[in-house]
Amino acid sequence: MENINTIYARFKQQVDKNPDALAVIDGKNRHTYAELDDMAGRIAALLPPDARYIGVVMEHGVLMIASLLGVLKSGAAYVPAEPSFPRDRIRFIMDECKVNLVLANSRHRRMLKGLPVLAVDSVPKGSDAQEEDKSRPADPAYVLYTSGSTGMPKGVVATNSNVCHYADAFRNEFGIGRGDRMLQYSVCTFDIFVEEVFATLLSGAALAIPDKKAHESIDSLMRYVADNNVTIISGFP
Repeated sequence: MENINTIYARFKQQVDKNPDALAVIDGKNRHTYAELDDMAGRIAALLPPDARYIGVVMEHGVLMIASLLGVLKSGAAYVPAEPSFPRDRIRFIMDECKVNLVLANSRHRRMLKGLPVLAVDSVPKGSDAQEEDKSRPADPAYVLYTSGSTGMPKGVVATNSNVCHYADAFRNEFGIGRGDRMLQYSVCTFDIFVEEVFATLLSGAALAIPDKKAHESIDSLMRYVADNNVTIISGFP
């Protein structure tokens, strides 16, 4: 496959191998690789042709993951920001990247006033889930911004092939694969998020995304981990 070192192409390999395998646990809902791929394709079909950067300001869940994959499938790079960030910070990030569009939950549209926004609250209907994969290995996959604690926040770009190589290294080191479940706990602008999401989905494992209640305390989080048979947590002290 020509684009085998792109995130979406590697993900699609897993879809083709095991379409009915579990990909994402989102609250009480479970989604297979085929279902996640279908969502990603429908979102990709709605994006502007030849877009370079697409902002993503969404609550964590399967639609957010599908949106990231949809952006990557379209050949663009995603620029994430947590909805809880100050509006000025979100605006700075989106303006500096000159995003072509922002994918957001509709309840967050107000904070994005003045930016081109596409609301994503459910799986788009009627769009073509077979949208062509336009990703290329050397193309940017995402832009993550530093905290700005030593000055202005700075955008750090990673390419598709960068992420694929990292996912390979993670799999070789930790043996993640089908049957494993990775906790998705990090904020979307932190590099651990990339490890959680793509090291998992490019290896055939499943992503477990806890709801807000599970974030209330370490006890509630560990209950979530036990109840959902999570096997891998990537974190820091």
